[in-house]
Amino acid sequence: MADAITILSPSWSDANSSKSLANRQATDCTVNAAFLAGIVETVSGSYSGGVENFPRFLEDWSNDTFTYNGSMVVMFDSIYATGLWQGTGSAFDIYNPPTRNWNFDTNFTNPAKIPPGTPSARVLVRGTWTAITPKYPLN
Repeated sequence: MADAITILSPSWSDANSSKSLANRQATDCTVNAAFLAGIVETVSGSYSGGVENFPRFLEDWSNDTFTYNGSMVVMFDSIYATGLWQGTGSAFDIYNPPTRNWNFDTNFTNPAKIPPGTPSARVLVRGTWTAITPKYPLN
């Protein structure tokens, strides 16, 4: 759970973090996890990057695959990671997108298999109500 989630491939190097995109080459990786995070809202004239950019990237993923098995949940607006999505490619020097191989992990549909602390919701549906007469008089 985070304000925003950034995926870094196994070849990520902090030493290259301030270098150009050409120096931040990703390699294939797989993540099995649930993402619960904020997002920057899409508003008129400003695209947030959509679900395809819900997990953020900082590397050149050209010809590399990011495999994701899990569940993505947006529950709030990001508070800290609020920069607008600026696009991809060397012109922006932020990232090139991966080939996305994304799947919902059906284990999340089985309460016996979900991780401890996983949020859940219950729904109370109001049915027929009956007024009960008190057994003893109220003073």
